[in-house]
Amino acid sequence: MSNPTVDELITLLVNEQTTLDQLRMVLNKESDALLQNDINAVEGSAQHKKSLLARFKKQVQSRLDYLSAHGFESSEQGFDTLINTLSPDQTSPLHSQWLQLKAEFQAVIKQNEENGIVIHHSRNRTRALLNILHGNKNQPNLYNESGSDKGKRQRHSLGEA
Repeated sequence: MSNPTVDELITLLVNEQTTLDQLRMVLNKESDALLQNDINAVEGSAQHKKSLLARFKKQVQSRLDYLSAHGFESSEQGFDTLINTLSPDQTSPLHSQWLQLKAEFQAVIKQNEENGIVIHHSRNRTRALLNILHGNKNQPNLYNESGSDKGKRQRHSLGEA
C-alpha cells in the first residue's frame, strides 16, 4: 500500500466540488426556465446536466480508484477510513472538504428532485389541457350554446370543430 498524499486527495475533492458547483448553477437556470415556461432553456439545461453528471461520475470513479490503489475500500466508508489514518493536522482540511462535498451533493440531489416535481406537474397540467381540447374523458363539463351540459355525443374535438 503506497502512502496517499493530502494534496492529491484534496485535488480530487476540489475537482468534484467544482463540477457540483457547475451542476448547481445549471439546476438554478433550469428552475428559472421552468418558472418562465422556457422549454428551449429547459432542454438545453438537460443536455448540460447530462454532460456534467458524466464528468462527475468519472471524477467519483477516479476517487474510488485512488482509494483502491492505496489499499482502501472503494466507498464512502473507505474514504472515511483513509482520512482517519492521516495525522490530525492533515485530517482537518480534508475532512472539511469531504463534508462540504457530501452536503453539496445532497443539495444538488434535492434541487434536481424539486425541478423534477415541477416538470411532472407541468406535464400533467399540459396533458389535462390536451385532453380537454381533444374531448377526452375526465374533463370538466362542457356546455352548448343554450348553456346545457353537452353529452359525450355532442362533444367535438378541436380537429373536428
